[in-house]
Amino acid sequence: MVGSDIAPLGPVAVTELNNLFDWAEGQKGGMILFIDEADAFLRNRKSNEMSEYLRHTINSFLYRTGTPSERVIIVMATNSPEQLDEAVHDRIDEVVGFGLPSKGERQTMLYHYLVKYCTPPSDNWSKAMFIYKYPRSIYTGKKLIRMEGVSHELVEQIASETDGFSGRELMKMVVAWHDAAFTLPDAILTPDVMLNVLHKFHLQHKLKETWTKEEALIFEKMLSLDDDMVGTEAKQDKSEDMLRKQEDIVN
Repeated sequence: MVGSDIAPLGPVAVTELNNLFDWAEGQKGGMILFIDEADAFLRNRKSNEMSEYLRHTINSFLYRTGTPSERVIIVMATNSPEQLDEAVHDRIDEVVGFGLPSKGERQTMLYHYLVKYCTPPSDNWSKAMFIYKYPRSIYTGKKLIRMEGVSHELVEQIASETDGFSGRELMKMVVAWHDAAFTLPDAILTPDVMLNVLHKFHLQHKLKETWTKEEALIFEKMLSLDDDMVGTEAKQDKSEDMLRKQEDIVN
């Protein structure tokens, strides 16, 4: 399940959550209940923006997980563990952190996605699967991407220059390589195309860092200052400062 599935349930959320736990506990072989984006559901109950329905649902979750269970194991995933309620933290037995990929891991991922998105099918089975996936290619002549001049040294260089990139960013960059090559007359992915797209993704990555930093500062202001201390002038100064940082990155 996804944490964001709970809030739309409104007044029936508690009932549905209890039904889920009853069903899971009734499974003969036990059950692993995976909650993705857990912070969207199990966030701090002290928040003023939380509805009473969601607060009651969190209380129900805490009640159902208050004692160890031999039937149900709960696995939660979140990018913001600090937003989870303190009582939820108390119920977590083990924490597994997944950091950003290392250079070697980035290189492996680049090879994986290059084969997946930028390599034409070579055997009959792969060609059949391609036609099955893109049946219109039979009469539209869908172009197949191929690579020229893409060496191990180039992939290693790009892996070195993508420090701080997440796996999702790497996948999106390879997809962007595919799309850029697809627009060319011969549909060939070359080192020049790859490096041009890499440059754009560097700019986007740096811009995202400024957005994240500004959002954190604004949130901190909202928590620490009274409403009468946050005026239009302060907001304008912060917006201008953010624009200056972004212009410095682009230029």
